[in-house]
Formats: sequence, C-alpha cells, structure tokens
Amino acid sequence: MRIVIPSYHRSSSINDKSLKTLYESGYLPNEIDLFVAGDDEYDAYRSVVHKDINIIIGCKGLKNIRNFIFNYYDEGEHLLCLDDDIEGLKILDPDTETLHDLPDFKDIVMSGFDLCEEHSLKLWGLFTCCNPRFMNNTQAVTHDYKFIIGNFFGCINCRDMNQVNVNDIDDYERSIRSYQLYGGSVRLNHVAAKTKFLKNEGGAQADVNRLDTINQSIVSLQEMYPDMFYLKKKKSGIGKTIILRKRTRLNVVVL
Repeated sequence: MRIVIPSYHRSSSINDKSLKTLYESGYLPNEIDLFVAGDDEYDAYRSVVHKDINIIIGCKGLKNIRNFIFNYYDEGEHLLCLDDDIEGLKILDPDTETLHDLPDFKDIVMSGFDLCEEHSLKLWGLFTCCNPRFMNNTQAVTHDYKFIIGNFFGCINCRDMNQVNVNDIDDYERSIRSYQLYGGSVRLNHVAAKTKFLKNEGGAQADVNRLDTINQSIVSLQEMYPDMFYLKKKKSGIGKTIILRKRTRLNVVVL
C-alpha cells in the first residue's frame, strides 16, 4: 500500500497536519508519496519534509493532479489517499453519542480494504463530517451508493473509476463512477476525518475563483450524469447540496 498526498502551497503546514497524523498512527515516511505541482513546489517541500518521503512532480490543477496520480500507479494497487490538511481522525461512541480521537487508525485502513475485497468493490471512505448525531443515525458500515468524501479515502486503483472530468468536487464523480462500475462503495460511517473545510490557506483555496469552479463542475456533472444526483437547496437558503440517487449502472464486465 502507498499513502498518497497531493499538496499545493502548504509546505509550511503539512508537517503539523497530515504528516503528523500519519506518523502518530505509526506510518513511516518511506510509505508516503507526496505529489506537487512543479519545481518550485518540489524545492519548498523537499526542504521541510522528512528525507524519506517520496516527492513526485505532477501538474497543477485538482483534476489534472488527480488523474496524474491514478495513472502513476498500477491497476489494482492499494492506495490510501488524503488531503494535506488532515488534523486527525475521530471515532463515534454510539452509546454516548460522542466523538473520540483515533490516533492509531491502521486497523481502520485495513478494514476498509478488506471490506472492499469482501464485497468486490474498489473504493472505501469515511463519514462526511465530524457530527456525532448524524453519524449515530447511520449504519456503522455501508457498501451501497454513498458519497465518499475525498479528504481521506482508500481505493484499489482502477483508472476507469478514478479518472475525473471536473475541476472540483471530483469526489462526487468518483463516487458516481464507483456505483456505476461496481455497485457501490464501502463507507465506515462511525469514523470521520478532522479538517477545516475552505478555511486553510493554500490547496484548492488558492483558486480565487473556486466557487465559480465548483458551480461549473456541478453543471458538468449534471450533463455527464443527469440521473445520478440532484440538487437540494440548503435550509439557510444559501447554496445547494448534492444528493446522490440510484438510477442506472453501466453495463460492464469487470475482470
């Protein structure tokens, strides 16, 4: 298994976030592949991260780097993919409806891959947010059509599933493709990754037009997968939520 982290303009914080999270769980630097956008980024990261971390120069842009990454690895390789600003994992105590830190999550990762193998699936992930009430209202493990958030997920590399066409919200497209190709994804609903969405400098937030990019990506998804999701207005009246819905699967044979 390889640990995959794409990162952009976050050389000053990655040691205190995703890398620290991995080290605390017992992962070693030589298990980590860090993907950056160019020579300048390479130099910035090389000067601050552990010497045994493998830094690979990819390309700029969320869609481009995601597609580069999954082409970089062989088909069938086990990949643990996480964003560069993960501050830890939380696990639900369903009896008290409280969340606790999960510093050692190796068993969770192994379970995700084992469940994929058991159910002939290629994608697994965690609950979408650290909200104990929402998590407690969900079955602990599901393996049907669910959204697999892109901040922390695992996959048995399949390029047909992982190649994305949108410049943002690529995790929605990956979730749709996983259902179309394999009938679902494994989701561990009592575990979630801790991060500050849309608040950390660098990364996708470096795109000053990100909201426009997201809206354009939603339009593209609607054109490509018109029967696979719908938009629901948020209760606040500001913005919309993407809701996945079952419609059709691709008629494919997976060898």
